[in-house]
Amino acid sequence: LKTRIADVFATQNRAVTLQDYKSLCYQMPARFGAIKRVNVVRDPDSFKRNLNLYVLSEGAGGNLTKSNSAIKENLKLWVDQGRMVNDTLDLMDAKIINVGIEFTAIATLNANKFDVLNDAVVALSSYYERKLEIGEVFYITDIYNQLNKLDGIIDVTRVKIVQKTGANYSNEYFDIDSNYSDDGRYIKVPNDTVFEIKYPDLDIKGSIK
Repeated sequence: LKTRIADVFATQNRAVTLQDYKSLCYQMPARFGAIKRVNVVRDPDSFKRNLNLYVLSEGAGGNLTKSNSAIKENLKLWVDQGRMVNDTLDLMDAKIINVGIEFTAIATLNANKFDVLNDAVVALSSYYERKLEIGEVFYITDIYNQLNKLDGIIDVTRVKIVQKTGANYSNEYFDIDSNYSDDGRYIKVPNDTVFEIKYPDLDIKGSIK
């Protein structure tokens, strides 16, 4: 929120940089519809100053969903008021990749393993209440850090990210294994894609030894 406030002040209703365009999108009045997440990327295949705006809205339960055509049309008209004359804009749906977390941890000697597991799932669920940004990398190290902070855990031995598919999940495909960083600390996410843990109580699973 602090970042967005500063961006709004800097933009002054005129978009020059990519960050200006993002800020302008978030400033659109609620009566025209709401954008939950946006990423602005300069099109590398365009000979002109073409910008790709990848957008998502908020659906039932606070989950990410594709913006409807009315919201996108309103957003284009809104952004047109502040865009540079030489810039052209394409609005597109960002891809939602629903993922789950599987982990294995070792509990302290006298800890109740059921309580430790519950605390671990609650901690991760709370941490991922914030929806990630479009194009934001998914840090595996964040999961290790959150779990290792818990009193009942002395070590985390395994963390695996799995894609969730089927009913009520996104039908987009993403090759998670091939997008790990060389050191395995994070998963690279394209500029038009966002990771989402849609149902934390179902999608975060662990075992305690």
